[in-house]
Amino acid sequence: MRPDTDPFHEILAALRLIWREAGGFLLSIELWMMVLLSWLTVAGFWLAFLGDPLAIPVFGAAVAYPVIRLRLHLKGILSWPFA
Repeated sequence: MRPDTDPFHEILAALRLIWREAGGFLLSIELWMMVLLSWLTVAGFWLAFLGDPLAIPVFGAAVAYPVIRLRLHLKGILSWPFA
């Protein structure tokens, strides 16, 4: 390692670069819709495993995800492939 370099500053510079590149995606509605879909899917399977009838509307919301996503793309709120 070179004595004139500071690993802490290098790490900060790398984090700033990563945030600059990925920040738009991390703040996009697209990512949070996918996260919500994964939560709904896991919750639906868990409720179905427990025999709870609440699993039906939860799975319904998970199935509605592609329809909602397509509608948002058609209205121009989302862009291809990500906002």
